[in-house]
Amino acid sequence: WKLINIKKCCVDILGGGTPSKSHPEFFTGSVPWVTPKDMKENVITDSKDHITYEAISNSSAKLIPSNSVLMVIRSGILKHTLPVAINKNEVTINQDMKAFVPTSEISPIFLENYFIAISPDILSKVRSVTADNINFKSFQKRKIILPPISLQNEFANFVQQVDKSKVAVQKSLEETQTLFASLMQKYFS
Repeated sequence: WKLINIKKCCVDILGGGTPSKSHPEFFTGSVPWVTPKDMKENVITDSKDHITYEAISNSSAKLIPSNSVLMVIRSGILKHTLPVAINKNEVTINQDMKAFVPTSEISPIFLENYFIAISPDILSKVRSVTADNINFKSFQKRKIILPPISLQNEFANFVQQVDKSKVAVQKSLEETQTLFASLMQKYFS
């Protein structure tokens, strides 16, 4: 498979921003403003905080197209974990994150999982200056494999099936635990 720079497999790589806190009205909107605290799932559909379109116009925050790959690049969590997710809706991000807008040559699910696969190497290069961070200039020059899109889509379908199975197993476990607790309560009462 051919190797390509991360920068070349993306239409754009966008940074985030924080609207001025001196304008509290900027934080009353409907546009999700994703920060590292929201990066707990593989898919982002919403965020804890929201901003207005006016806030976007008056700050370095940018609208990130759906199906981009979001990554935390500055945070204490980088000591042990690389948070990566795909946004299913348009969002904005803060300055501690980057958004990779993939070209048609690369599946967002493939790119997300590639980042996860190489996360031990990425994390081994995290710098601790004022906050733990990834040296982004060198990161975006990294080369990644680029299998044919048909194989990437096959991989993406497999990942989605595994995720569905994990959800079903988790639900079954929760139901079993509830049943067990109910039986124990009945048995000991």
